[in-house]
Amino acid sequence: MFGEPVSYGGQEAFAANVISRLGGRGATFDALTPYRCENARYARMITCGEGEMYCLSLPFRPGGNRFDLIKPLRAFLSAHKYDVIHIHSGSTSVLAEGAAEAKRAGIKKILVHSHCAAEKETIKHRLIKAAFAYPMSKATDYIACSMKAGLSKFSAAVCRTKLVILKNGVDLDKFRFRPEVRAEMRRRLGIEDNCLLLGHVGRFSYQKNHEYLLEVLCRIKARGVKCRLLLIGSGENEERVREKSRADGTDGSIIYAGNVDNVEDYMCAMDVFLLPSRFEGLPIVGVEAQAAGLPCIFSSAVTDEAGVTPQAVYLGTGPDDVDRWADTAIACAGTRGDAGGLAENGFDIADTAEKLWQIYTG
Repeated sequence: MFGEPVSYGGQEAFAANVISRLGGRGATFDALTPYRCENARYARMITCGEGEMYCLSLPFRPGGNRFDLIKPLRAFLSAHKYDVIHIHSGSTSVLAEGAAEAKRAGIKKILVHSHCAAEKETIKHRLIKAAFAYPMSKATDYIACSMKAGLSKFSAAVCRTKLVILKNGVDLDKFRFRPEVRAEMRRRLGIEDNCLLLGHVGRFSYQKNHEYLLEVLCRIKARGVKCRLLLIGSGENEERVREKSRADGTDGSIIYAGNVDNVEDYMCAMDVFLLPSRFEGLPIVGVEAQAAGLPCIFSSAVTDEAGVTPQAVYLGTGPDDVDRWADTAIACAGTRGDAGGLAENGFDIADTAEKLWQIYTG
């Protein structure tokens, strides 16, 4: 079950990539969102081609309360019987309400999975965790991509005694750098060999901090470096970013690719990967970029656990840090490495899938 629409985000990618590896083990996987499905490919992968994708078509209001999903979810779980439910959401209330309704429906194995950390621990955030502590206690298993993401949604006691850190494994071979794909993708994108291609993958949202990318692009261009910025994704802030880029004169240097199914090919074309997020759990795209051998610049809000290879650098995202991003991106150009260390540190998708299967069947 997802607490948001099924689109092109990290939690959908995680479920699609991991659960698709579990097909053929005698289990049937259904997928449920209280909202809508915008990614038929992920839906097929999550259900392994044998289960069903269910959408309850509720209006999605991010940031608001989610109490409107309780009755529809209760009715759905009453009509469909499951042995295991795995709840993915960036919302504490959805994780807790989902766990409580699953318990009410008699589901024996209830997994709540935190994929994202909050920007900062506020009084409001602590009150929300406290308010939903009781329904959250109906879960049988607590999972997070990092300790930071776990502490964002669950109590310190749960994180200390019950939390399982399940790393965001990726298909290392799929994201392996291929020079021939790089040449073809850069030809299609109109990127010359001497052009520095900065890359970013993420929803156009407050969290991903696209405005900072534009500031970095401006500083690099001011240094006389031939440079373009490739943005993959869509979202509610896209028009705002486009307006800002038109205002600062960078619009002609930006490629808006939208949502794509072949991120790995685009990563072959990139020279440097930038992730200036305001908050994160353990971003899958950061692992994928390292699997592609890309030099990566992460914001200091990204958990340290994401920086597995020597290619990853962490920088602040204050106004005084923009020049450091620009200088580091220029210095990183041409230093593509390999995926060394990812498999050894548990970021192979095969390992992640096996660990999840053990949780499902344990």
